[in-house]
Amino acid sequence: MILNDPFFIGICFFSIGFLTLVGFPSISLNYFFKSKVYSYYSWYILSLLLFIIAVYLKETGDFPERSERRHFMQLVVDGLQVWSALFFCGFIYNAMIIQNDKYKKLEKAYILFIGFTVLYTAIIILFPDFIRISYPFFIFSRIIIYLISIVFYYNIGKSLKIIYFRYLFLAITFLFFFGFLALWDSTINISIYTGFQYLCYGYFFENICFIGAFIYMYFNVDKEKKDAAHQYELQIISSKNEIQQQTLDNIGKEIHDNIGQKLTLASLYTQQLEYENKSNEIKESITIISSIINETLSEMRELTKSFTNNSIGENIIYNLIKTECDRIKKLNQFNVRLLCNNKKIKLPLETKTILIRIVQEFFQNSIKHAECKNIIVAIYDNNDSIELSLLDDGIGFEFDTIYTNGIGLKNMKTRVELLNGTFLLESKLTIGTKVTVTLAV
Repeated sequence: MILNDPFFIGICFFSIGFLTLVGFPSISLNYFFKSKVYSYYSWYILSLLLFIIAVYLKETGDFPERSERRHFMQLVVDGLQVWSALFFCGFIYNAMIIQNDKYKKLEKAYILFIGFTVLYTAIIILFPDFIRISYPFFIFSRIIIYLISIVFYYNIGKSLKIIYFRYLFLAITFLFFFGFLALWDSTINISIYTGFQYLCYGYFFENICFIGAFIYMYFNVDKEKKDAAHQYELQIISSKNEIQQQTLDNIGKEIHDNIGQKLTLASLYTQQLEYENKSNEIKESITIISSIINETLSEMRELTKSFTNNSIGENIIYNLIKTECDRIKKLNQFNVRLLCNNKKIKLPLETKTILIRIVQEFFQNSIKHAECKNIIVAIYDNNDSIELSLLDDGIGFEFDTIYTNGIGLKNMKTRVELLNGTFLLESKLTIGTKVTVTLAV
């Protein structure tokens, strides 16, 4: 018995306090996440607390040497130690499975651990005297626990690229090291504590590592949730883009096949009238009408090309933007300048689609609302990013009102942000409007 020993009492109460403190977050995590990892860890902490309390009561309570009561308490301590090892194994096993399903291959080792623990408990209950006098059986049982644990330890050690596993590996290393010291001390009786102090050291350092693992997992899971939400939004936008593109394709085909055919037929009729008519005045009017129809046909073909996804996929971004600029120039109402430091910039289809739609939206807004005379489009290749700048010298607008109600502007910003880009909109009354888009490449 260890009576009134300040070190023994101190290490017991310190361990109980520390494990109680660690137990609260584990229970909270289990409550919020309903995970086997946190559930097994909570049971592990509880079994350790009961183990230390049982050791403390055995050594400081009314349990005389070689008494039945002391033998009973020793069996309780022994059983709790084995069950804590099982809960520890369950915690490690489920933590590995959550990381990767391939670790389900360790299920046989885990089931073997369960079977051994149940058998050991049955032997304690049915043959308590055998457990008490058979020290070789005690050593043999600990060796089995070590061997099964090494299976998990080895597999974690092979996957140290995973940061979470590094915490687990370090925790098990501490437990093995101090567990070995405790077994060595209890075998040759170096100290009066028979290795108990080493177990307490091991519990402290291992659970410090586990706390680090939980903190890492919590923030990592939070990041994964945000990434998943971002991917989901990206899929939504992608689906909307596909639907929008299908609509534009259908509009483009309808314009080409229906309106285009009728305009072509009208052009042929005017050519025939021009040929048949002998009056110079009427002939001149027919020529003007024919010219207008042909010009409309040409613009319509350019417009339908800009609608189709094939046009975007087959052309580089400079050519696509130049086509849009040329289309606006043909209106003869605006001076459009296109600036570019690299006309051969290659971008993914989705990036090109978003950039060209932003250009089209900006042109549309400038034509309808800005009352501008000059539009400047600049696209720059900055090696690790692409910058698109759109500027007009129109009347500008009240930023808050228009930006809140403008669906087109919101769509621009949303699309850019889903590609992890930045969208900057600036507008001042009587000065003009500027949009700057920056995308990483």
